[in-house]
This record gives sequence, structure tokens and C-alpha cells, in this order.
Amino acid sequence: MLIKFLGTGGAFDHEYGNSSAWISWKGKRILLDCGSTVYGALRRAHLSDQIDHILITHFHDDHIGSLSTTILNGHFFQNPPHKINILVPNREYRDQIVALLSMMLIKPEDYVSFTFQEEVPGLTFIDTKNLHVNGMQTYGFIFEDDEEIVAYSGDLGDCNIIFDHIPKGTEKPVRVFHEITFEKTEGIHTYYKDLMPRLADYPIYGYHIDPRENPADNSIPLVAHFPHLLAKGVRGYHP
Repeated sequence: MLIKFLGTGGAFDHEYGNSSAWISWKGKRILLDCGSTVYGALRRAHLSDQIDHILITHFHDDHIGSLSTTILNGHFFQNPPHKINILVPNREYRDQIVALLSMMLIKPEDYVSFTFQEEVPGLTFIDTKNLHVNGMQTYGFIFEDDEEIVAYSGDLGDCNIIFDHIPKGTEKPVRVFHEITFEKTEGIHTYYKDLMPRLADYPIYGYHIDPRENPADNSIPLVAHFPHLLAKGVRGYHP
């Protein structure tokens, strides 16, 4: 599985871009989240015409802010016009996305299609509703193929739930990409000191943070410090 981050910062870490990842997995090219800075990052990385599917963790602007532009790119600038497929866990979430896109695209069915979780073996949606902002539906993800397991938290105030969903007893290597904060936020984001004990069990990479604020006692590696995890043009990338 190939993963390249298109941004590693939070909503206000504009120099590092909104957290998002381009993933090549089991022959699928997936964009995971599409915040306000992401379309520009896709263009700089020459990936804007490489997207088959989109996954959305939740509806905050730093996760969907350029969603409609990215969808329209597929329609107007790919030849033939490309209808992007959005992967969803259920009909309720699909209907929420349709309602959102209806305000931007008028007829979303002309530009997107949908595929449900059960049609994508190896992809698990982790329901994290109320664990980022009370009342908001959010999701994390587990990707599994023949070679490895990758977990991606999305914005999450409880650092235990993702690990509860990683398959137990597997001999496959596991990588965990988990959002963190360096300040306690009352369950909105995962405090780094609460996550650090999990390093004894899994390799973890932190994202959704300004790495310049990294405290001296933090032992969680940050995605922003690993060029091989960054797409071209993302701050910290070098060939």
C-alpha cells in the first residue's frame, strides 16, 4: 500500500496544509479527505487526474473544503470526463454527502457515484461519532491487503478506539496514522501523551499538527518529518 500525504496540518496550520492522503491500495487510487488546501496540493503533485475514489472522515472544512472543486476537475479536465466514486459506510452517510453536494453541484448524480463499504473487501469504516465533536458523525479507517494493515484515525479524541479495531493475532505488519494535538482539548483531538504508550505495540505516525510545535518529550514520529510519506510539493518533501 502506498500512502502520500497531501498535507499534514490541522485546520489552521496553513503552511503545512490540511491533513489528507493519496492512497494506492489494491488497484484503487483513493483520496482520503479533501480540505480547503487539498485541491492545490493535488495539482502540485500531479495527482488531480489520478483519483478513482474519495473517502471522507467528516464534514469540517479542513476535510471537505475543496471537495466540489476536486470532483469538478474530474468532470471538466479528464478525457473522457471522469465521475469520481465516493466510498461510504451506509445510506445515511451517502444521503448526507448528497445533501452537501446538492448545494454546490445542484445535481451531484451527474458528477459522482457511490460505493458501500461491503462492496470493498479489506476496507473497514470505524464509527467514531461524538468522539471528535459532540453530535458530529466521524469515521476512521482500516485498510488491509495481502501485505499489511494500515489504520487511519481521522479527527478523534479517544486514542483507544482505532486500536480496538486493528485485527488481533495477525502476522502482517501494521502502520497507524493517528491525529494528535500537543495541547489537551477536552476529547476533541488525541493528546500526544495519551497516545505515546501505544508505541510499545504499533508503529505510529502523528499528523494534523504543526511539527514546529513538537515538544521535546514527544516520542511519536510525525508524518511531516518523513519525506517518503509526503506528496510532491508538500512542505517537508524532497526527492
